[in-house]
Amino acid sequence: MRGKNGGRIFQPRGRRVLMIAYYGPKKDGSFGEIRESARTEDLEKAQARLDARLRAVTNHRQGVQVFQGPESEKLTVADLLDALERDYRTREIKGLRRALGHVGPVRAFCGRQRAVAVTSDRIRKFIEARQEEKKANATINRGLEILGRAYRLAVDEKRIAAHFAPKIPYLPEKNARQGFFEKAELEALLPHLPTPLDDMARFAAICGWRLGEVLALPWSAVDHQAHEIRLADSKNGEGRVLPLDDEDWKLIAKRWAAREYRAVSGPALSEYVFHRGGGPLPVSTFEHQWRKACVAAKVPGKLFHDLRRTAARDMVRGGAPETFAMKITGHKTRSMFDRYNIVSTDDMRETLRRRREYVGGKERPTVRTFPEVRS
Repeated sequence: MRGKNGGRIFQPRGRRVLMIAYYGPKKDGSFGEIRESARTEDLEKAQARLDARLRAVTNHRQGVQVFQGPESEKLTVADLLDALERDYRTREIKGLRRALGHVGPVRAFCGRQRAVAVTSDRIRKFIEARQEEKKANATINRGLEILGRAYRLAVDEKRIAAHFAPKIPYLPEKNARQGFFEKAELEALLPHLPTPLDDMARFAAICGWRLGEVLALPWSAVDHQAHEIRLADSKNGEGRVLPLDDEDWKLIAKRWAAREYRAVSGPALSEYVFHRGGGPLPVSTFEHQWRKACVAAKVPGKLFHDLRRTAARDMVRGGAPETFAMKITGHKTRSMFDRYNIVSTDDMRETLRRRREYVGGKERPTVRTFPEVRS
């Protein structure tokens, strides 16, 4: 039968639930007949659903609101996350492994839920659940960012209408992780780190590179003749060169001697500088062994990232220009580098001592009295 305001309502043979059909925008952007279930056996309710669809089509034609059809309503949050992962892999997003690591908790909490049904209240429940797991605000926010990006991508691709993207509340963050290694602490930790974690720590203390960059460092990036390491690409999107002197190069020479491993087919050479069994160390394995070593060395809570802060601080304290230090560590902006160039209480005490010496040794200006000039 024809709908009162257009479209039609019908009942397929052998089914009790009514169907509605109307002329509207399809997924590919063209217009044509769209059929969908009315989700009811009641004629009046079916008419109300048809009228709602017809109003949505009119709003779409007038540019008031993007049409949200049955295909969009079937999308789950998991579908949106899958699309985001594909987009990230296609565009080779920096820090892909770390970014995708935040997808799991979001998928587990609301992956099965219809994307158009997610509300800010539901997101707050996700936040509460993560807080109960004792997760830091920064960690929770990274998951929220992943969810927000998934919705933005779906809106950009016109898979859902913008008004269905929920408003995401974020938690306050502060740079709470401001630790760094003193020489004695690092020396205490190194004996407890298994191979190749010990050499990774030594290397990071020299150059301040990120964990992901150290884990995946290939021999193809090492210039043995020039004693340089050339990182073609990094998290900040720019390549950089790390020239090493004879003393620091000893570490690379040590890794070169340890590149052989036993494969199924026999002896083989690893393509990675810091390898275990020929391949890069999995992040989960690294984190477990790192935490265990820190506890054994009585420096619990220390992070591998603290070595990055330490290297940046030591370079500047050693008299290196900050611009040179930033080129080595890979900091693209001054504000990010400043977060790592941490000032300790000893630094401030030394600053005050130097001030006192300066003021105390400052010569007083000589005051000369000129004779009175008579007119």
